[in-house]
Amino acid sequence: MGTPQEPALQVVSVTGTEVILVRLADGDVAAFASRCPHQGTDLSGASFFDGQLRCPYHLYLYDPRTGQNIVPCRDARPESLWKLKPGYLPTHRVEERDGWIWVAPRPQPPPPGWDPERERRPAGGRHSDPAEAAGTNPQAGDRERGHGESGDGPVEHPTKTLRVKPGTSFELRLPVAPLPGHMWRVEVEEGPLKILEERFEPADPPRHRVRVNASEPGVGVLRCAFARPWDEAVAEIRTYVVRIDDPVT
Repeated sequence: MGTPQEPALQVVSVTGTEVILVRLADGDVAAFASRCPHQGTDLSGASFFDGQLRCPYHLYLYDPRTGQNIVPCRDARPESLWKLKPGYLPTHRVEERDGWIWVAPRPQPPPPGWDPERERRPAGGRHSDPAEAAGTNPQAGDRERGHGESGDGPVEHPTKTLRVKPGTSFELRLPVAPLPGHMWRVEVEEGPLKILEERFEPADPPRHRVRVNASEPGVGVLRCAFARPWDEAVAEIRTYVVRIDDPVT
């Protein structure tokens, strides 16, 4: 069931409910829900970072044993958790004996550190977001307090030019740096381009794969920003100019 470098996930059915099993680096087996509590993302394509389960969509981190959310809870301001809604990952008690793995049919209670009140939208008053109460941008406030980008700003790579045929699709493979909670945000800034698919590939090194369609002749621009979903601060920027035309014969 996997290696210490990248444990393999196995989806099983427990009394009709999908559960994921994984053998952790220390040899223990953990069992948890097959969907991320944040937005229901399928976790069969999840990976591990520093021993924590990493959702492939927003890169939220969860403890595979207890279900406790690590990121964004570790990095975000407490008053912002109602926007992020990390929840907790339901886990199941596991026993391994006589060559069999026994999984309890019902999830375990929530981890001790989970407080549902912190994830409920504040009704106002002293529990509301102070940045919103002041009519300011909460992300801008984060940057002023040093929770966003560093004083040096993001790493901006030189613009790359790609050339493709009209009516075809192509793929970008963006390197994923080991920054917990960060993910690539890919946007079409201009031109006849359409993003068809995005997925995280837990290879060595890991990649964020983006499939793009170039529908008709012209010039398109793709902007790729590496950042946390809840923060406007950007760690890395990659820009691609896509020239869509027939090759000169």
